[in-house]
Amino acid sequence: MNAGTLLETALKNYSIENNYILVAIGKAAWQMAKAAHEMLGNRIIDGIVITKYEHSKGKIGNLEILEAGHPIVDENSLIATQKAIEKVRNLNENIHVLFLISGGGSAL
Repeated sequence: MNAGTLLETALKNYSIENNYILVAIGKAAWQMAKAAHEMLGNRIIDGIVITKYEHSKGKIGNLEILEAGHPIVDENSLIATQKAIEKVRNLNENIHVLFLISGGGSAL
């Protein structure tokens, strides 16, 4: 079973009525972000996906998709991390963060 399928199963058990900023990091970040986008649609108002080089499979809605070094942190890792921080800085109580982490996230 892939990470996207597991996430779909998990999200079905929750009331999904809020607006979200999505942050996904790790080798399965793209798959998880894709599944979340398919379930939440326009409730994801912004977001970023940070994954290993050659692990992205294309655009996902309005999400910014970045690839970076794994297992060694590189300049793109630092840039992507800063962009993720900016996405969640200064949020109000009406916007929730959906933070998805998979293996490799600590290096990305």
